[in-house]
Amino acid sequence: MAQLYGHKWTSQRALYDSEQGERNGVYGEDFMLWARKTQGLSDKDWARGMENIEHRNIEAARRGESSWPPNYAEFLGLCQPSPGSAAHNRFKPLALPDDSAQERARRCGESELAKMRGLFQ
Repeated sequence: MAQLYGHKWTSQRALYDSEQGERNGVYGEDFMLWARKTQGLSDKDWARGMENIEHRNIEAARRGESSWPPNYAEFLGLCQPSPGSAAHNRFKPLALPDDSAQERARRCGESELAKMRGLFQ
């Protein structure tokens, strides 16, 4: 984020809240909030979020506008697959097989079980 936004990011999102915290290795509240909120993201989610931020910045620059870093909630939204994408497809609901298929499977199972029992008699 610091590479994309520079001072806009670092002025808003300090890694440490104070010099004493930095000396003691105690991260700041904002950093810890981001860490907690984003801990469940996969590598794919992070990549999607960063690509979306880059795209947003490119579009803003093309329009001659400035863009600001997202807060953690905006970033989480940018990490989600967009509706209609391959990662967002709905699955057909699973259905039980019809009765005749279940009966055929039962008979086949009984037949195989009988063969197995024959091995031990």
